[in-house]
Amino acid sequence: MNRFLPLLLLSLILSACRAASLAPPDPLARYRPAFHAAAVPASVDTAAMPRYDITMRVDMAQRQVEGLARIHFRNLSGRPLNDVYVRLYPNLEQLVGGMRLTRAVTLPEQYAVGYAFILQNTAARITLTQPLPPDADLDLELGYEINAPARQGYVLFGESEGILSLPYSYPILAAQTRDPTNPWRLEIPPAHGDIAIADPAFYAVTVTLPSDVTLISTGVTISVTQPLSDTVDHLIVAGPAREWGLILSRDYQVSRVEVDGTRVNSYYLPADRVAGEAALRYAAGALRVYNRLFAPYPYTELDVVAAPTRYLGMEYPGLNYIGLDTYRGQQESQEWLVAHEVSHQWWYEMVGSDPFRWPWLDEGLAEHSSLLYIANLYGQAQVERIRFLRWRVPTEWAAGHDLDDKVGQEVTAFTAGNYETLVYAKSALFFDALYEAMGREAYLRVLQTLIERYRYRTPTPEDFLALVVEVGGFDPTPLYEQWILSGGE
Repeated sequence: MNRFLPLLLLSLILSACRAASLAPPDPLARYRPAFHAAAVPASVDTAAMPRYDITMRVDMAQRQVEGLARIHFRNLSGRPLNDVYVRLYPNLEQLVGGMRLTRAVTLPEQYAVGYAFILQNTAARITLTQPLPPDADLDLELGYEINAPARQGYVLFGESEGILSLPYSYPILAAQTRDPTNPWRLEIPPAHGDIAIADPAFYAVTVTLPSDVTLISTGVTISVTQPLSDTVDHLIVAGPAREWGLILSRDYQVSRVEVDGTRVNSYYLPADRVAGEAALRYAAGALRVYNRLFAPYPYTELDVVAAPTRYLGMEYPGLNYIGLDTYRGQQESQEWLVAHEVSHQWWYEMVGSDPFRWPWLDEGLAEHSSLLYIANLYGQAQVERIRFLRWRVPTEWAAGHDLDDKVGQEVTAFTAGNYETLVYAKSALFFDALYEAMGREAYLRVLQTLIERYRYRTPTPEDFLALVVEVGGFDPTPLYEQWILSGGE
Protein backbone atom coordinates (compact mmCIF):
# COMPACT_ATOMS: atom_id res chain seq x y z
CA MET A 1 0.00 0.00 0.00
CA ASN A 2 1.25 3.51 -0.86
CA ARG A 3 2.13 5.18 2.46
CA PHE A 4 1.31 8.59 1.09
CA LEU A 5 -2.26 7.71 0.08
CA PRO A 6 -3.75 8.06 3.59
CA LEU A 7 -2.01 11.43 3.98
CA LEU A 8 -3.40 12.57 0.62
CA LEU A 9 -6.93 11.51 1.60
CA LEU A 10 -6.61 13.32 4.94
CA SER A 11 -5.43 16.46 3.16
CA LEU A 12 -8.39 16.37 0.77
CA ILE A 13 -10.83 15.90 3.63
CA LEU A 14 -9.36 18.81 5.58
CA SER A 15 -9.46 21.02 2.46
CA ALA A 16 -13.13 20.18 1.93
CA CYS A 17 -13.90 20.98 5.55
CA ARG A 18 -12.12 24.34 5.29
CA ALA A 19 -14.05 25.15 2.10
CA ALA A 20 -17.33 24.26 3.79
CA SER A 21 -16.48 26.40 6.81
CA LEU A 22 -15.80 29.38 4.49
CA ALA A 23 -19.14 29.04 2.67
CA PRO A 24 -21.46 31.97 3.47
CA PRO A 25 -24.38 31.17 5.75
CA ASP A 26 -27.73 30.59 4.10
CA PRO A 27 -29.81 33.73 4.83
CA LEU A 28 -33.02 31.77 4.28
CA ALA A 29 -32.11 28.73 6.40
CA ARG A 30 -34.45 29.78 9.20
CA TYR A 31 -37.45 29.96 6.87
CA ARG A 32 -36.86 26.97 4.61
CA PRO A 33 -39.22 24.61 6.47
CA ALA A 34 -42.08 26.80 5.18
CA PHE A 35 -41.45 26.57 1.43
CA HIS A 36 -40.38 24.13 -1.24
CA ALA A 37 -36.87 24.78 -2.58
CA ALA A 38 -38.08 25.33 -6.16
CA ALA A 39 -40.52 28.01 -4.97
CA VAL A 40 -37.75 30.59 -4.56
CA PRO A 41 -35.47 30.45 -7.61
CA ALA A 42 -32.29 32.49 -7.78
CA SER A 43 -34.08 35.10 -9.89
CA VAL A 44 -36.15 36.16 -6.85
CA ASP A 45 -34.47 39.01 -4.99
CA THR A 46 -34.98 37.74 -1.46
CA ALA A 47 -32.35 40.11 -0.04
CA ALA A 48 -34.67 43.05 -0.72
CA MET A 49 -37.61 41.43 1.07
CA PRO A 50 -38.42 42.59 4.61
CA ARG A 51 -37.89 40.29 7.60
CA TYR A 52 -40.30 40.23 10.53
CA ASP A 53 -39.35 38.80 13.92
CA ILE A 54 -42.47 39.00 16.07
CA THR A 55 -43.36 37.90 19.58
CA MET A 56 -46.97 38.16 20.68
CA ARG A 57 -49.04 37.10 23.64
CA VAL A 58 -52.75 36.51 23.05
CA ASP A 59 -55.31 36.88 25.84
CA MET A 60 -58.23 34.84 24.54
CA ALA A 61 -60.69 35.95 27.24
CA GLN A 62 -60.05 39.66 26.72
CA ARG A 63 -59.39 39.33 22.96
CA GLN A 64 -56.16 41.27 23.36
CA VAL A 65 -52.72 40.98 21.81
CA GLU A 66 -49.51 42.38 23.24
CA GLY A 67 -46.65 42.21 20.79
CA LEU A 68 -43.14 43.23 19.82
CA ALA A 69 -42.25 43.36 16.12
CA ARG A 70 -38.72 43.71 14.81
CA ILE A 71 -38.79 44.70 11.16
CA HIS A 72 -35.72 44.57 8.93
CA PHE A 73 -36.12 46.30 5.57
CA ARG A 74 -34.24 48.02 2.76
CA ASN A 75 -34.87 51.50 1.39
CA LEU A 76 -35.99 50.84 -2.20
CA SER A 77 -37.16 54.36 -2.95
CA GLY A 78 -34.06 55.62 -4.75
CA ARG A 79 -33.72 58.56 -2.35
CA PRO A 80 -32.99 59.14 1.34
CA LEU A 81 -35.95 58.43 3.60
CA ASN A 82 -36.75 60.59 6.60
CA ASP A 83 -39.92 58.70 7.48
CA VAL A 84 -41.04 55.08 7.50
CA TYR A 85 -44.69 54.05 7.43
CA VAL A 86 -46.37 51.02 8.99
CA ARG A 87 -50.03 50.07 8.62
CA LEU A 88 -52.26 49.51 11.65
CA TYR A 89 -55.12 47.78 9.86
CA PRO A 90 -57.15 46.75 12.94
CA ASN A 91 -58.05 50.45 13.22
CA LEU A 92 -59.99 50.31 9.95
CA GLU A 93 -63.64 51.15 10.48
CA GLN A 94 -64.79 47.88 8.88
CA LEU A 95 -62.67 45.76 11.26
CA VAL A 96 -64.02 47.43 14.43
CA GLY A 97 -60.79 46.74 16.30
CA GLY A 98 -58.12 48.83 17.93
CA MET A 99 -54.33 48.93 17.59
CA ARG A 100 -51.71 51.28 19.00
CA LEU A 101 -47.94 51.45 19.11
CA THR A 102 -46.36 51.52 22.55
CA ARG A 103 -42.73 52.08 21.56
CA ALA A 104 -40.53 52.58 18.51
CA VAL A 105 -36.75 52.30 18.44
CA THR A 106 -34.07 51.64 15.87
CA LEU A 107 -31.75 48.68 16.31
CA PRO A 108 -29.15 47.89 17.47
CA GLU A 109 -28.68 51.35 19.01
CA GLN A 110 -32.07 51.38 20.76
CA TYR A 111 -32.55 55.00 19.66
CA ALA A 112 -36.12 56.11 20.27
CA VAL A 113 -37.85 57.50 17.19
CA GLY A 114 -40.94 59.63 17.06
CA TYR A 115 -44.18 58.47 15.53
CA ALA A 116 -47.59 59.90 14.72
CA PHE A 117 -50.85 58.21 13.82
CA ILE A 118 -52.22 59.20 10.41
CA LEU A 119 -54.80 58.11 7.83
CA GLN A 120 -57.60 57.79 10.39
CA ASN A 121 -55.19 55.90 12.68
CA THR A 122 -54.71 53.15 10.07
CA ALA A 123 -51.01 54.01 9.73
CA ALA A 124 -48.13 55.38 11.75
CA ARG A 125 -45.47 57.69 10.38
CA ILE A 126 -42.16 56.94 12.08
CA THR A 127 -39.66 59.81 11.86
CA LEU A 128 -36.05 58.65 11.81
CA THR A 129 -33.28 60.36 13.75
CA GLN A 130 -31.25 60.58 10.55
CA PRO A 131 -32.13 59.92 6.88
CA LEU A 132 -31.88 56.34 5.63
CA PRO A 133 -29.78 56.34 2.42
CA PRO A 134 -31.00 54.60 -0.74
CA ASP A 135 -30.44 50.82 -0.70
CA ALA A 136 -29.47 50.94 2.99
CA ASP A 137 -31.03 48.58 5.52
CA LEU A 138 -32.75 49.47 8.77
CA ASP A 139 -34.04 47.54 11.77
CA LEU A 140 -37.04 48.86 13.67
CA GLU A 141 -38.47 47.52 16.92
CA LEU A 142 -42.12 48.34 17.52
CA GLY A 143 -44.13 47.51 20.62
CA TYR A 144 -47.87 47.32 20.07
CA GLU A 145 -51.23 46.37 21.58
CA ILE A 146 -54.42 45.19 19.87
CA ASN A 147 -58.02 44.90 21.01
CA ALA A 148 -60.32 42.68 18.96
CA PRO A 149 -64.12 42.90 19.11
CA ALA A 150 -66.72 40.25 19.84
CA ARG A 151 -69.26 40.35 17.03
CA GLN A 152 -71.96 38.48 15.16
CA GLY A 153 -72.50 38.06 11.43
CA TYR A 154 -69.56 38.48 9.07
CA VAL A 155 -66.45 38.68 11.28
CA LEU A 156 -63.08 38.93 9.56
CA PHE A 157 -61.34 40.39 12.60
CA GLY A 158 -62.51 39.52 16.10
CA GLU A 159 -64.30 36.75 17.99
CA SER A 160 -67.45 34.87 16.98
CA GLU A 161 -68.68 31.33 17.67
CA GLY A 162 -65.63 30.57 19.79
CA ILE A 163 -63.24 31.54 16.98
CA LEU A 164 -60.80 34.43 17.36
CA SER A 165 -59.71 35.70 13.95
CA LEU A 166 -56.58 37.87 14.05
CA PRO A 167 -55.31 38.75 10.58
CA TYR A 168 -53.36 42.02 10.37
CA SER A 169 -52.34 41.50 14.01
CA TYR A 170 -48.95 43.20 13.75
CA PRO A 171 -47.62 46.51 12.34
CA ILE A 172 -47.23 45.89 8.61
CA LEU A 173 -44.54 47.79 6.73
CA ALA A 174 -46.30 49.83 4.06
CA ALA A 175 -45.56 48.62 0.54
CA GLN A 176 -42.74 50.48 -1.21
CA THR A 177 -43.35 51.84 -4.70
CA ARG A 178 -39.68 52.27 -5.76
CA ASP A 179 -40.76 55.73 -6.91
CA PRO A 180 -38.65 58.49 -5.29
CA THR A 181 -41.46 61.03 -5.67
CA ASN A 182 -44.01 58.88 -3.81
CA PRO A 183 -42.22 56.02 -2.03
CA TRP A 184 -45.05 54.46 0.02
CA ARG A 185 -48.50 52.94 -0.64
CA LEU A 186 -50.83 54.60 1.87
CA GLU A 187 -54.37 54.14 0.56
CA ILE A 188 -57.25 53.43 2.94
CA PRO A 189 -59.16 50.38 1.65
CA PRO A 190 -62.96 50.62 1.50
CA ALA A 191 -65.14 48.09 3.29
CA HIS A 192 -66.06 46.20 0.12
CA GLY A 193 -62.47 45.53 -0.99
CA ASP A 194 -59.50 43.52 0.20
CA ILE A 195 -57.37 45.19 2.83
CA ALA A 196 -53.61 44.68 2.87
CA ILE A 197 -51.13 46.16 0.43
CA ALA A 198 -47.74 44.77 1.45
CA ASP A 199 -44.50 43.51 -0.02
CA PRO A 200 -43.48 39.83 0.17
CA ALA A 201 -41.52 39.16 3.34
CA PHE A 202 -40.14 36.45 5.61
CA TYR A 203 -41.56 35.86 9.09
CA ALA A 204 -40.48 34.27 12.35
CA VAL A 205 -43.33 34.60 14.88
CA THR A 206 -43.57 33.35 18.45
CA VAL A 207 -47.17 33.25 19.72
CA THR A 208 -47.88 32.63 23.41
CA LEU A 209 -51.31 31.11 24.01
CA PRO A 210 -53.29 29.10 26.53
CA SER A 211 -52.28 25.47 26.14
CA ASP A 212 -55.76 24.32 25.10
CA VAL A 213 -56.04 26.64 22.08
CA THR A 214 -55.51 25.46 18.50
CA LEU A 215 -53.48 27.88 16.37
CA ILE A 216 -53.69 28.08 12.57
CA SER A 217 -51.54 30.58 10.71
CA THR A 218 -49.58 31.40 7.63
CA GLY A 219 -46.40 29.29 7.58
CA VAL A 220 -45.46 26.22 9.60
CA THR A 221 -45.01 25.66 13.32
CA ILE A 222 -41.49 24.38 13.89
CA SER A 223 -41.59 24.11 17.68
CA VAL A 224 -44.04 24.21 20.58
CA THR A 225 -42.66 24.74 24.08
CA GLN A 226 -44.46 25.07 27.42
CA PRO A 227 -42.76 27.69 29.62
CA LEU A 228 -45.66 27.64 32.09
CA SER A 229 -48.18 24.97 32.98
CA ASP A 230 -51.08 26.75 31.28
CA THR A 231 -49.42 28.42 28.26
CA VAL A 232 -47.44 27.31 25.24
CA ASP A 233 -45.13 29.13 22.83
CA HIS A 234 -45.60 28.38 19.13
CA LEU A 235 -42.64 29.26 16.91
CA ILE A 236 -43.79 29.75 13.32
CA VAL A 237 -41.78 30.54 10.19
CA ALA A 238 -43.21 31.70 6.89
CA GLY A 239 -42.29 33.23 3.58
CA PRO A 240 -42.02 34.57 1.08
CA ALA A 241 -45.48 35.82 2.08
CA ARG A 242 -47.31 39.07 1.38
CA GLU A 243 -48.83 39.10 4.86
CA TRP A 244 -49.23 36.85 7.88
CA GLY A 245 -52.60 35.60 9.11
CA LEU A 246 -53.69 33.98 12.39
CA ILE A 247 -56.91 32.35 13.60
CA LEU A 248 -57.54 30.56 16.93
CA SER A 249 -60.12 28.39 18.69
CA ARG A 250 -60.38 25.94 21.55
CA ASP A 251 -62.86 23.91 19.51
CA TYR A 252 -61.10 23.22 16.22
CA GLN A 253 -60.62 19.68 14.99
CA VAL A 254 -58.43 18.82 12.02
CA SER A 255 -58.22 16.34 9.15
CA ARG A 256 -55.09 16.06 6.98
CA VAL A 257 -53.80 14.65 3.73
CA GLU A 258 -50.58 15.06 1.74
CA VAL A 259 -50.64 16.24 -1.88
CA ASP A 260 -47.49 16.58 -4.00
CA GLY A 261 -45.29 16.97 -0.93
CA THR A 262 -47.56 19.55 0.73
CA ARG A 263 -49.54 18.82 3.88
CA VAL A 264 -53.14 19.96 3.45
CA ASN A 265 -55.03 20.68 6.71
CA SER A 266 -58.75 21.25 7.14
CA TYR A 267 -59.83 22.79 10.47
CA TYR A 268 -63.50 22.75 11.47
CA LEU A 269 -65.79 22.81 14.49
CA PRO A 270 -66.89 19.46 15.97
CA ALA A 271 -70.47 19.66 14.69
CA ASP A 272 -69.20 20.28 11.14
CA ARG A 273 -66.94 17.23 10.76
CA VAL A 274 -68.55 15.90 7.57
CA ALA A 275 -68.37 19.28 5.86
CA GLY A 276 -64.85 19.79 7.21
CA GLU A 277 -63.70 16.56 5.61
CA ALA A 278 -65.40 17.61 2.38
CA ALA A 279 -63.46 20.89 2.50
CA LEU A 280 -60.27 18.85 2.81
CA ARG A 281 -61.15 16.86 -0.32
CA TYR A 282 -61.92 20.04 -2.26
CA ALA A 283 -58.70 21.74 -1.16
CA ALA A 284 -56.63 18.69 -2.02
CA GLY A 285 -58.33 18.41 -5.42
CA ALA A 286 -57.81 22.09 -6.19
CA LEU A 287 -54.15 21.84 -5.20
CA ARG A 288 -53.61 18.90 -7.56
CA VAL A 289 -55.31 20.69 -10.46
CA TYR A 290 -53.56 24.04 -10.02
CA ASN A 291 -50.16 22.40 -9.51
CA ARG A 292 -50.51 20.86 -12.95
CA LEU A 293 -52.16 23.75 -14.77
CA PHE A 294 -50.13 26.70 -13.44
CA ALA A 295 -47.04 25.92 -11.33
CA PRO A 296 -46.26 23.93 -8.19
CA TYR A 297 -47.66 25.38 -4.98
CA PRO A 298 -44.81 27.12 -3.12
CA TYR A 299 -45.41 26.15 0.52
CA THR A 300 -45.07 22.98 2.54
CA GLU A 301 -48.51 23.44 4.15
CA LEU A 302 -51.92 24.57 2.93
CA ASP A 303 -54.70 25.28 5.43
CA VAL A 304 -58.44 25.65 4.93
CA VAL A 305 -60.24 26.72 8.07
CA ALA A 306 -63.86 27.27 9.04
CA ALA A 307 -64.10 30.99 9.77
CA PRO A 308 -66.89 33.30 10.98
CA THR A 309 -67.20 34.96 7.56
CA ARG A 310 -70.72 33.62 6.82
CA TYR A 311 -70.82 32.23 3.25
CA LEU A 312 -67.71 34.15 2.13
CA GLY A 313 -64.01 33.38 2.17
CA MET A 314 -60.73 35.22 2.51
CA GLU A 315 -57.24 34.32 1.43
CA TYR A 316 -53.96 34.74 3.25
CA PRO A 317 -50.64 33.13 2.29
CA GLY A 318 -51.06 29.40 2.85
CA LEU A 319 -54.23 30.05 4.89
CA ASN A 320 -57.75 30.12 3.47
CA TYR A 321 -60.81 31.21 5.42
CA ILE A 322 -63.96 29.32 4.41
CA GLY A 323 -67.21 30.78 5.75
CA LEU A 324 -69.04 28.73 8.39
CA ASP A 325 -72.32 28.93 6.46
CA THR A 326 -70.82 26.68 3.78
CA TYR A 327 -70.32 23.98 6.42
CA ARG A 328 -74.01 24.13 7.31
CA GLY A 329 -76.99 25.39 5.32
CA GLN A 330 -75.04 26.37 2.21
CA GLN A 331 -72.83 23.34 1.68
CA GLU A 332 -73.57 23.34 -2.06
CA SER A 333 -71.39 26.46 -2.42
CA GLN A 334 -68.44 25.16 -0.41
CA GLU A 335 -66.54 23.46 -3.22
CA TRP A 336 -66.51 26.57 -5.39
CA LEU A 337 -65.50 28.75 -2.45
CA VAL A 338 -62.61 26.45 -1.55
CA ALA A 339 -61.44 26.28 -5.17
CA HIS A 340 -61.61 30.08 -5.46
CA GLU A 341 -59.71 30.80 -2.25
CA VAL A 342 -57.04 28.18 -2.93
CA SER A 343 -56.47 29.65 -6.41
CA HIS A 344 -55.49 32.91 -4.74
CA GLN A 345 -52.30 31.17 -3.61
CA TRP A 346 -51.27 31.64 -7.25
CA TRP A 347 -53.15 34.88 -8.05
CA TYR A 348 -52.39 37.25 -5.16
CA GLU A 349 -49.67 35.36 -3.30
CA MET A 350 -47.27 33.91 -5.86
CA VAL A 351 -48.14 36.51 -8.51
CA GLY A 352 -48.98 39.70 -6.68
CA SER A 353 -52.08 41.75 -7.20
CA ASP A 354 -52.98 45.31 -6.34
CA PRO A 355 -56.35 45.15 -4.56
CA PHE A 356 -56.69 48.93 -4.62
CA ARG A 357 -55.76 49.81 -8.21
CA TRP A 358 -56.68 46.65 -10.13
CA PRO A 359 -58.87 44.41 -7.96
CA TRP A 360 -60.29 42.71 -11.05
CA LEU A 361 -56.98 41.19 -12.12
CA ASP A 362 -56.59 38.61 -9.37
CA GLU A 363 -60.30 38.14 -8.62
CA GLY A 364 -61.07 37.47 -12.27
CA LEU A 365 -58.17 35.03 -12.52
CA ALA A 366 -59.28 33.31 -9.31
CA GLU A 367 -62.83 32.96 -10.63
CA HIS A 368 -61.69 31.56 -13.95
CA SER A 369 -59.17 29.24 -12.33
CA SER A 370 -62.02 27.83 -10.27
CA LEU A 371 -63.87 27.12 -13.53
CA LEU A 372 -60.82 25.24 -14.83
CA TYR A 373 -60.90 23.18 -11.64
CA ILE A 374 -64.59 22.35 -12.27
CA ALA A 375 -63.85 21.48 -15.90
CA ASN A 376 -61.11 19.05 -14.84
CA LEU A 377 -63.40 17.23 -12.43
CA TYR A 378 -66.95 17.53 -13.72
CA GLY A 379 -66.95 18.27 -17.44
CA GLN A 380 -68.52 20.73 -19.83
CA ALA A 381 -72.14 20.65 -18.66
CA GLN A 382 -71.18 21.88 -15.19
CA VAL A 383 -68.89 24.50 -16.75
CA GLU A 384 -71.75 25.91 -18.80
CA ARG A 385 -74.01 26.00 -15.78
CA ILE A 386 -71.48 28.03 -13.76
CA ARG A 387 -70.74 30.40 -16.64
CA PHE A 388 -74.42 31.17 -16.90
CA LEU A 389 -75.53 31.31 -13.28
CA ARG A 390 -72.44 32.75 -11.60
CA TRP A 391 -71.18 35.17 -14.24
CA ARG A 392 -73.63 35.97 -17.02
CA VAL A 393 -76.81 36.30 -14.95
CA PRO A 394 -75.39 38.77 -12.40
CA THR A 395 -73.52 40.74 -15.08
CA GLU A 396 -76.65 41.11 -17.20
CA TRP A 397 -78.72 41.94 -14.11
CA ALA A 398 -76.28 44.73 -13.19
CA ALA A 399 -76.47 46.13 -16.72
CA GLY A 400 -80.26 46.15 -16.51
CA HIS A 401 -80.36 47.88 -13.12
CA ASP A 402 -77.95 50.77 -13.71
CA LEU A 403 -75.16 49.02 -11.78
CA ASP A 404 -72.85 48.27 -14.69
CA ASP A 405 -69.53 50.10 -14.83
CA LYS A 406 -66.00 49.75 -16.12
CA VAL A 407 -64.16 46.92 -14.41
CA GLY A 408 -60.74 48.50 -14.97
CA GLN A 409 -60.98 51.01 -12.11
CA GLU A 410 -59.72 51.45 -8.58
CA VAL A 411 -61.64 49.74 -5.83
CA THR A 412 -63.13 53.04 -4.63
CA ALA A 413 -65.02 53.40 -7.93
CA PHE A 414 -67.28 50.50 -6.95
CA THR A 415 -69.95 50.17 -4.31
CA ALA A 416 -70.96 47.34 -2.05
CA GLY A 417 -73.83 46.81 -4.48
CA ASN A 418 -71.80 46.20 -7.63
CA TYR A 419 -68.27 45.31 -6.48
CA GLU A 420 -68.61 41.54 -6.48
CA THR A 421 -70.70 41.43 -9.65
CA LEU A 422 -68.23 43.46 -11.69
CA VAL A 423 -64.86 42.65 -10.12
CA TYR A 424 -65.60 38.92 -9.89
CA ALA A 425 -68.21 37.98 -12.50
CA LYS A 426 -67.64 40.48 -15.29
CA SER A 427 -63.86 40.21 -15.12
CA ALA A 428 -64.18 36.40 -15.17
CA LEU A 429 -66.06 36.72 -18.45
CA PHE A 430 -63.02 38.56 -19.87
CA PHE A 431 -60.69 35.72 -18.93
CA ASP A 432 -63.20 33.18 -20.17
CA ALA A 433 -63.46 34.96 -23.51
CA LEU A 434 -59.66 34.91 -23.75
CA TYR A 435 -59.63 31.21 -22.95
CA GLU A 436 -62.19 30.43 -25.65
CA ALA A 437 -60.51 32.62 -28.27
CA MET A 438 -56.93 31.53 -27.62
CA GLY A 439 -57.50 27.89 -26.82
CA ARG A 440 -56.61 26.01 -23.68
CA GLU A 441 -52.91 25.40 -24.35
CA ALA A 442 -52.05 28.96 -25.35
CA TYR A 443 -54.05 30.40 -22.44
CA LEU A 444 -52.28 28.16 -19.93
CA ARG A 445 -48.87 29.06 -21.39
CA VAL A 446 -49.67 32.71 -20.72
CA LEU A 447 -50.54 31.99 -17.09
CA GLN A 448 -47.48 29.81 -16.59
CA THR A 449 -45.27 32.53 -18.04
CA LEU A 450 -46.99 35.10 -15.84
CA ILE A 451 -45.84 33.10 -12.81
CA GLU A 452 -42.32 32.63 -14.16
CA ARG A 453 -41.78 36.34 -14.81
CA TYR A 454 -43.69 37.90 -11.93
CA ARG A 455 -43.13 35.49 -9.06
CA TYR A 456 -43.36 37.57 -5.86
CA ARG A 457 -43.81 40.71 -7.95
CA THR A 458 -46.96 42.59 -8.96
CA PRO A 459 -47.71 42.88 -12.69
CA THR A 460 -49.92 45.61 -14.11
CA PRO A 461 -52.83 44.92 -16.48
CA GLU A 462 -50.56 46.12 -19.28
CA ASP A 463 -47.96 43.51 -18.30
CA PHE A 464 -50.60 40.80 -18.55
CA LEU A 465 -51.91 42.01 -21.91
CA ALA A 466 -48.36 42.13 -23.31
CA LEU A 467 -47.85 38.49 -22.28
CA VAL A 468 -51.04 37.49 -24.08
CA VAL A 469 -49.61 38.99 -27.27
CA GLU A 470 -46.06 37.68 -26.80
CA VAL A 471 -46.71 34.17 -25.47
CA GLY A 472 -50.21 33.50 -26.73
CA GLY A 473 -49.87 35.17 -30.12
CA PHE A 474 -53.25 36.82 -29.65
CA ASP A 475 -54.37 40.46 -29.58
CA PRO A 476 -56.59 40.84 -26.50
CA THR A 477 -57.50 44.48 -27.14
CA PRO A 478 -61.08 43.99 -28.42
CA LEU A 479 -61.98 41.63 -25.54
CA TYR A 480 -60.28 43.91 -23.01
CA GLU A 481 -62.24 46.91 -24.26
CA GLN A 482 -65.49 44.92 -24.24
CA TRP A 483 -65.25 43.43 -20.75
CA ILE A 484 -62.84 45.61 -18.76
CA LEU A 485 -62.97 49.12 -20.23
CA SER A 486 -66.66 49.32 -21.16
CA GLY A 487 -69.72 49.82 -18.98
CA GLY A 488 -71.66 52.48 -17.19
CA GLU A 489 -72.05 54.70 -20.26
